[in-house]
Amino acid sequence: MPKAPEPLQVWRRVVPTEWIDYNGHLTEGYYGVAFADASDELLVYLGFGPDYRAESGTFYTVETRIRFLSEVHKGAEIATASYLLGADSKRLHVHHDLLADQDPSPVATQEVMLLHVSQGGEDGQPRVSSMREPILTRALDLAEVHSLIPVPDHVGYGVRSL
Repeated sequence: MPKAPEPLQVWRRVVPTEWIDYNGHLTEGYYGVAFADASDELLVYLGFGPDYRAESGTFYTVETRIRFLSEVHKGAEIATASYLLGADSKRLHVHHDLLADQDPSPVATQEVMLLHVSQGGEDGQPRVSSMREPILTRALDLAEVHSLIPVPDHVGYGVRSL
């Protein structure tokens, strides 16, 4: 029987002292840093790097939503479980679970939309553009594999009003 698809485990770090706030736990901005680093590592996994960026373009984050679920303390080992909720020629829809100290329950989640952008069109301004190979095929293939993972019920919702 084939093995069920799993999220990627491409980013890990021990929480440094400077990431801790006056309440003694990870400050909210550093959750964002952790997720940004995880997104960067996902892009590296797909083949993104300096050569691709110079020749074909880059990725911009255009929307994100972070849910803070549990406190994280100094010295905790944090890691992400990341997967593509979807991909097309210009976008990557990514989900990350932030995990602490090998506990399988996430301490935070992030849903993020990345756009592929070519730097410097005719007017020198960045423009949304199609991904190039090998990233396009790798992203589409990974999104297809990850489509077999159940989508969390919080995906696709913004902040709920009172």
